[in-house]
Amino acid sequence: MSTFIEYLLQQGMALLAPVGMVWGALILLTVLLWWRQQRGLAALVAALVVFITIIGGTALPGSLLASLERPYAGVAPDSLPTADAAVLLGGGADIARYEVGGVHLTPAGDRLAMAAEVMRLGKAPVLLLGGGVRTLDGRTRFEADAVAQLLARWGVPEKAMISLGGCTDTHDEAIDTLTLAQQRGWRHVLVITSANHLPRAVPTFRHMGLEVTAVPCNFLTSVGAGEVPWVPRVPGTDGFVKMGIWLHEKIGWLMYWRRGWLMPVPPK
Repeated sequence: MSTFIEYLLQQGMALLAPVGMVWGALILLTVLLWWRQQRGLAALVAALVVFITIIGGTALPGSLLASLERPYAGVAPDSLPTADAAVLLGGGADIARYEVGGVHLTPAGDRLAMAAEVMRLGKAPVLLLGGGVRTLDGRTRFEADAVAQLLARWGVPEKAMISLGGCTDTHDEAIDTLTLAQQRGWRHVLVITSANHLPRAVPTFRHMGLEVTAVPCNFLTSVGAGEVPWVPRVPGTDGFVKMGIWLHEKIGWLMYWRRGWLMPVPPK
């Protein structure tokens, strides 16, 4: 009984959150419009209720995102081959005023932990750091430089890290990696990034003629956390976040393919 009461309390709290509040209001609006014989408009609002329910209250978004992560499940860092260099793709951190080292870890911050582990295990002699550009307090700063400072605190030797400067996207990071590889005779690189991003990142780097080993992390679905029994619930933000990531990667893959930025293989 106590479990059921906890469940009801959780759903009640979810109704007070923005998505739940909008969802509940739309249900009430649907009933009101139907009662006033405005059936067409009621059907339109009801369709919106169904859409929010599916995205925010079912397992569908997680299942779609899991389809991107699943091919990279089970890769243990200590089983990785030794490579000429490791590449940490950007997106795991942001510039901050008051956080340790001036770095705020994003939801993809697991990438930094994996990079530190790869270097600790000696899987590559050099770590290349990607990432974007941020202006804070009138200063232009590179994510890569801030990440280097934080990783140095975690034990990664400063001399073993190379900043790629400001990169717009994964394609930029691949180009900068290729430039260094040509200069230093590298052939094999470890690409460290979120598992859901690897289906786009790996073919982008391979398109440059590099031998690539994927280093997955930041699993956001049941692939990495285990299956969780689905129960009916008030829609929340989690499903929308996962759906947004899945759409970003799928649309991003198509954009890269149209621009000729990756190997001509079908997306998984």
